[in-house]
Amino acid sequence: MTKPASSVSQNTWEFLRDAMITPTGFREYDARWKYPDDINLPGITALGLGLGTQMQQRGIEPVIAVGNDYRDYSLSIKNALIIGLMQAGIHVKDIGPALSPMAYFAQFHLGAPAVAMVTASHNPNGWTGVKMGFERPLTHGPDEMAELRDIVLNGLGKPLSGGGYEFIDGVREAYLDDLVGDFKMTRKLKVVCATGNGTASAFAPELFKRLGVEIVESHNRLDYTFPHYNPNPEAMEMLHDMSASVKASGADIAL
Repeated sequence: MTKPASSVSQNTWEFLRDAMITPTGFREYDARWKYPDDINLPGITALGLGLGTQMQQRGIEPVIAVGNDYRDYSLSIKNALIIGLMQAGIHVKDIGPALSPMAYFAQFHLGAPAVAMVTASHNPNGWTGVKMGFERPLTHGPDEMAELRDIVLNGLGKPLSGGGYEFIDGVREAYLDDLVGDFKMTRKLKVVCATGNGTASAFAPELFKRLGVEIVESHNRLDYTFPHYNPNPEAMEMLHDMSASVKASGADIAL
């Protein structure tokens, strides 16, 4: 594996061919970059090869559950990551679009020792990243991230045979079933279901309905352009909108 460059000009032959990774994207507990300014698709593949190599070096069973959040470019990011993982001899169980907790659930549900979730969390569009872990239910911490960073940036990823791919359908439904369980509401509850058109739109409304909660929908249609605001519950714009919805609807709470 060739060492990734820290910078490659966009709209060039090299940008489509050579791995580019800005080193500062490796953080203490996950990886995060602006795409495509700080990382390109070959760089994501190099990250996948490095992550797979890390698994192999640690003697972990070479099976990983992989998901992606609901952004228009996340599928391309995930597919590039999968190519690298397969290059490292890893068998990939692709769970499709997911919430991060659903990806962690998939580790147990599918018996996969490792997980990689392509997500920019609450960052706005233009960001991407990967949350990963080997020791379920734990995710990578500072030591694991430092080790991964060294493997990737020093070009130490090692291709191995034996990689494979399968798409696993039904994990979303199994996750919702597990969340609902045999829970029963003991009182009426009216909730503003605020998802900001993000990934949670595919989960939260159905979950609340199955729990017997009356919901007031708030931007629950999936739309990766985020037409109203970035779905970040720490952002004042979203909090003010949730507050206004509670007051207008007479709901008990907004979530």
